[in-house]
Amino acid sequence: MGVSSSVYGGDSGDIILASWFGGVAHPPGYPLNTMIGWVFTHLPYSASVAFKANLMAAFLMAASISLLFLIVEKLTKNFFVSLSVSLILAFTPLFWLYAHIIEVFQLNILLVAISFYFLVSWRQSVLIKKVNGIHLKLAFLFIGFAFFHHQTSVLLFPAYAFLIFKTDKKIIKNRKLIASLVGFFTLGFLPYLFIPFAALRKTPINWDDPVSLSNFIRLITRGDYGTFLAAIHTAGSELKPRLIQLVDFFLFVKSDFSIAGIILLAIGAAYTLLKERIFFYFVLILAFLTGPFFLFYASFPLVNDFYFGLWERFALLPYFMLSIYLGFGLRVIYNLTTDLYTKSIKTRLLSKNSRNLLIGGLLLFFPLYLVTVNYPKADLSKFSIGDWLGYDTLASAEPNSILFIYNDTVTFNSQYIYYSQNNPDNIKLILAGRLRNLEYRKQVVRSFADLKYPDDFLESSEADGSKYIIELIHSNIDLYPIYSTDYLPQINGYKWMTVGLASKLVKSDSYSKDMLIGENISVYNEFKYKDFKSSLGYKHYITSHIQGNYYNSLIKLIDELLENGQEDEANIYLDKATSLLPEAKGAYVRLGNIYFKNEKCAEAKDNFEKALSIDKRDWRLAEILSDIYGKCLNDGVNAKKYFDVAKELKEKIDSGDKI
Repeated sequence: MGVSSSVYGGDSGDIILASWFGGVAHPPGYPLNTMIGWVFTHLPYSASVAFKANLMAAFLMAASISLLFLIVEKLTKNFFVSLSVSLILAFTPLFWLYAHIIEVFQLNILLVAISFYFLVSWRQSVLIKKVNGIHLKLAFLFIGFAFFHHQTSVLLFPAYAFLIFKTDKKIIKNRKLIASLVGFFTLGFLPYLFIPFAALRKTPINWDDPVSLSNFIRLITRGDYGTFLAAIHTAGSELKPRLIQLVDFFLFVKSDFSIAGIILLAIGAAYTLLKERIFFYFVLILAFLTGPFFLFYASFPLVNDFYFGLWERFALLPYFMLSIYLGFGLRVIYNLTTDLYTKSIKTRLLSKNSRNLLIGGLLLFFPLYLVTVNYPKADLSKFSIGDWLGYDTLASAEPNSILFIYNDTVTFNSQYIYYSQNNPDNIKLILAGRLRNLEYRKQVVRSFADLKYPDDFLESSEADGSKYIIELIHSNIDLYPIYSTDYLPQINGYKWMTVGLASKLVKSDSYSKDMLIGENISVYNEFKYKDFKSSLGYKHYITSHIQGNYYNSLIKLIDELLENGQEDEANIYLDKATSLLPEAKGAYVRLGNIYFKNEKCAEAKDNFEKALSIDKRDWRLAEILSDIYGKCLNDGVNAKKYFDVAKELKEKIDSGDKI
């Protein structure tokens, strides 16, 4: 019911288009995900491409929940416990949310779950001395698929080695079996045979064009991002931000599973430590390495909603692992309740089966509670802002123009609309950040043969993408209107004018205040997302991140209007900005400046106090308020109060306390 018919954010648009075209997704390529996604995106019924791709997420997550049921039932021998724990995980807001929008993590969880199931089956066969070797081989086959699909699955290896060794120490001497296991594991690489085939088709989604061995290796080793790094820009983070990752992880677990869930997790962990010590350490290693350890290592800069939206997906796999403890916790509760009933109720009111059914049914109250609480958080059936961002980015540029786009969500969402709507305005959409890559520059030439290109555009060496942006602009400046969503290089005789979600390059001598107002009125009237006062329902990190793109564009336009002395027009867009993100301080600061300039002291004070209430760390706001109270409102008491606040904040920053 909650599957989104819209593209989401982050990498989702790239995953959808790679599936639809049967192309090569961003490194390491995700061929298995693409092949399955091709089937879903070509299902023969009327729905958006995004909905069909997102339906795949629902299918994969449902399958993973089914595997969790089978695993827990195999471990606890209790149907009701297994059903309850599976539904609890299914209805945690994070797990449920990612059942409604496609990414690459859903398939990884399913592959790991299948491998986990066969590993547990093998261990149990060894313990009852009826060894089923094929189960161990299948465990390695699917962990191979998982590893080659998503390389973070390497973090499972220490736990697998621990459990296998503790189950059968003789296995290390069985060279034939080890060779067989290695063989089954390497079969997981087979989906990558699809990559060169997909690259030869030259689809619009063709990262690194991996038709040559060097490009193929660069793709699968994630050379563009920094092999063995989550991303190049996260390398070398300090210890304190890394430790914050651990705190945030535990806060996420507490929030998603609730206090009741945390108690059940603790009970289950204690029980397995006492009764199933080897399995306790196995699950602990799995959950720790895939959760806290990876997040500490990757150290995503949690500075805005986009990075939190990126970060939260990496909690999905450890959630699955922690649910094993949850299962044992529920079994403890089930057994205690059964014993209590048997000892307390003397009269035989119910048969044994009826009693088990009653107590088992009581275990379902917790997941049913989660359904009522969390469905609004996970329901994306009315989510549209992902599509709107793509539409509105393209609407910001006039027909038959060049549009340079930046940043993952803007890029992939715009690409999704661009290709799924067949580019009705004939815009030359160029992913500016990828121009440093020769293979992408070749793709641009194939796609837009009518553009003029600099002589060195197809040189074989890697280059600074900004160089080619500037050269493309100079080569085509008299042929096509040029827009950019981010990087705005200085071009002699021209200036950049804010238009909607982009900026337009215009001749300096033709630029006018009326042009700025007129073009923005026209563009904003064409926007899909224009009622900034309307509620979008439960706000996720990606929702806020997308709204932030609109907000930042409004602030750019407001600043340009204020530079032109167009205060009345600026106020119109300031009203839009405060309606869009009332929790952001930028618009209030600008309103405060306008009122202060016009000697409207009370209004200036109100807006600066609002800004300071949003960002209590900004000493400059406190300093301004001290001036307003002292020089404008003649209120010495409050002037001193804010002067002291500003002084204290500055001292904390100077002393290295980042509060």
